[in-house]
Amino acid sequence: MKRISLFLGVVLSAVVLTGSSVLGVEATLGSSTVKAGSPVSVEGTIEAGQDLYVVISTEKMFSAPTALGPKERKRLQEGKGGKNAFGDTAIPSTYYVLTSVPDQLATPKEAWKGQTKGVFAFPPFKYKVMVNKIKGWGEIDPAARAMLGPVNSEAQWKFLAFAHENKFGINTVVKERPNTGGNARMIMTDHGRQAEQWNEGVSVTLDKSTGKFSVSMSPYRNLAPDTVMTVYVNGEKVDTFTIEKSGFFFKTGNVYMNPLIVFGGAFIIGVLFVIMGAAGGLFTAAFQITVIGTKGPVGINAGNTIKPTNLFLTLCSPITGLMSYFKEKRFAYPVAIPFAIGIVCGAFFIGPPLSAKYLNLAAFKFYLGIICFVIGVKLFIESLPSSIEKKKAMKAIVQKFNAAVKEAKESGKAMEMGSIEFDKFNPVKFDMRFWGETFVAKPLLMLIGGIAMGVVASSFGVGGGFMFMPFMTTLVGYPMYLAVPIALAGTFATSLGGISKYVLMGYQPDWIMAALIAAGAMCGGVVGPKIQKKLPEIFLKRMLAFALILTCLKYTGLLWFMR
Repeated sequence: MKRISLFLGVVLSAVVLTGSSVLGVEATLGSSTVKAGSPVSVEGTIEAGQDLYVVISTEKMFSAPTALGPKERKRLQEGKGGKNAFGDTAIPSTYYVLTSVPDQLATPKEAWKGQTKGVFAFPPFKYKVMVNKIKGWGEIDPAARAMLGPVNSEAQWKFLAFAHENKFGINTVVKERPNTGGNARMIMTDHGRQAEQWNEGVSVTLDKSTGKFSVSMSPYRNLAPDTVMTVYVNGEKVDTFTIEKSGFFFKTGNVYMNPLIVFGGAFIIGVLFVIMGAAGGLFTAAFQITVIGTKGPVGINAGNTIKPTNLFLTLCSPITGLMSYFKEKRFAYPVAIPFAIGIVCGAFFIGPPLSAKYLNLAAFKFYLGIICFVIGVKLFIESLPSSIEKKKAMKAIVQKFNAAVKEAKESGKAMEMGSIEFDKFNPVKFDMRFWGETFVAKPLLMLIGGIAMGVVASSFGVGGGFMFMPFMTTLVGYPMYLAVPIALAGTFATSLGGISKYVLMGYQPDWIMAALIAAGAMCGGVVGPKIQKKLPEIFLKRMLAFALILTCLKYTGLLWFMR
């Protein structure tokens, strides 16, 4: 009997102790549902004299083995260069700590960003930004560690720090880009107390004498609909709330955006594509990054969602033109076929695997900025009077050719003149006769050039037209009327090979976004020529050159460097 009484006493004591611990925290949420991007509020009472730690995090945990991207999964599990290997450690992908004592967990400081070593480091310069440097697990008081909700180990804390401070982690797991180029929001306090950008919109009040508190903040605005968020107060789980959608949600792109904005932006890109004659994929990539803000699913780096989505534009846009050229017998297949084969090989077997592994969003943006600079300078040069005169002369040649085609059709000679004649096939070079002219066909050069350009184009998720035309008109020596159909075939081949490989690797495009972008760009391509006639070419090209160079400054980090 004494043993039973002793046992009941122990159980009763445990219940009393547990109950006092639970009763030590009383908290209520402002609402059980929160619209994406809207504030969430928590208020209540903790034990008098205690510091306050309110954790708001996704209920679902993320770990490297669950990452959808194969390259990301391997990197997060095994690390890179012997560092940042997280195995099967699980963390909430969205995780905030709102506290009255932020210095217990993080230290605001200026930090150098940019080049640290190596010629190919990016950006190739250093600049300073304010960051909220997360402390190491061993630097945190054990009493504070017990207040961190679902995070209770050093391995989890290290993974969280990586996910919030490293660009790869931010663009793969957290998805919440920092405003200043520093780290993503994680440790926060009242903005009136610590006026830093990561505390903007954050309110934390605590009366330590009574224990009464209230906190409010806006979680990441692109959290998917029906995401369940859990709230902990001083280590105790107090409640959950659910995210409601805020407009149209692109599931794979992982972003809220009005579809009309996507279509409208792509329409403008279509117009610009007609004016420039190339670089539609380049503009679309910048549009996705800067305006739409494509993030990609948790576990896939944002860059690996942007690229295949982008390629859908360059897959659809050449179709109409190609059909016309086939109908008019203006497709020189002896050189177009090896060119397309080379591009498909480069775009399928080499480009996407390299890009997925090495060209994450941070690197993608930097090198995309470099390409923007090159195209911008090229556009400015093309706006000079001498270049415009040269272009007019080339247009006159094309117009003369078109007139000859029309005359041949009317006289019934089109079939004869449009047929391609060539000497015995030679992989290096042979003479080819096409529409009354003799050209030197160079299949091997076209094949090798196609492989190289297919790798580059598919790596960046662009069609490659900005490379194809200079290659054929300058290095190979083909006239514009012969080069344009081949370039369109090359763009189609890049897109087909690239999309196929990305999808097979597990990197799906956002199909709805891709369809809107393709439709908008194609409509813009129809309207573009009419707009082009009413606007001065010099003004248009210089305006675009300025926009591209500004994009370069933004994507390479030079805007921060020059501050």
